[in-house]
Amino acid sequence: MRPLQTVVAVSLLILSVIGGSATAHSDHGGAAGLEAPAPPADDPSKRGRYGGPFILVDQDGRTVQDEDYRGKYLLLTFGYTSCGDVCPTILQTMGRALDLIGAGASAVQPLFITLDPERDTPAHLKDYVSAFHPSLIGLTGPPANIAATARKYRILYKKVPGKDGFYNIDHTTAIFLMDKDGRFLERFGYSIEAAELAGQLSTRINQGAAAAPNRQ
Repeated sequence: MRPLQTVVAVSLLILSVIGGSATAHSDHGGAAGLEAPAPPADDPSKRGRYGGPFILVDQDGRTVQDEDYRGKYLLLTFGYTSCGDVCPTILQTMGRALDLIGAGASAVQPLFITLDPERDTPAHLKDYVSAFHPSLIGLTGPPANIAATARKYRILYKKVPGKDGFYNIDHTTAIFLMDKDGRFLERFGYSIEAAELAGQLSTRINQGAAAAPNRQ
């Protein structure tokens, strides 16, 4: 096991011992205070409030766009690899939910978009996300591109300086589900359980499959 994966594994073990739920007293400090209100997912007038085009760099160093993931449901979240508890918990929840839906997971592409491009290089992201699910892809990019993407998902974030040059990042914590055409479907809070998330994913996938013949 590589060093970073060892650190992640230990963090996940600690989280499972204390209950595995993200709380407001995380290393994000004011993360809970940055929580943005979510519009009702079933209100058509609100569907465009999250998401949009992006140009980022994936964990293999390739430039990618949102259009590259068309044809799959996107399950995505924002964070950074130096996060001590909330981000690993969210990614663990996403990974478990995908495991729970079994074959249905092939219709979903999970993404982790870093808010810390300064430290989160493609190689670092690749090592980090591999600890959560084999299909999870990490995305980074120029700070301006990260900021533009975060705005489209109404993600607030700021750098919080610490000691000896270290810093944390306070940020909005949420999981987003986009349909196969990149349109917003659902926004989940960071405290959602894996079983509930799996149920929501299965429902959306089944609804999409049922509607597919009618679109032909």
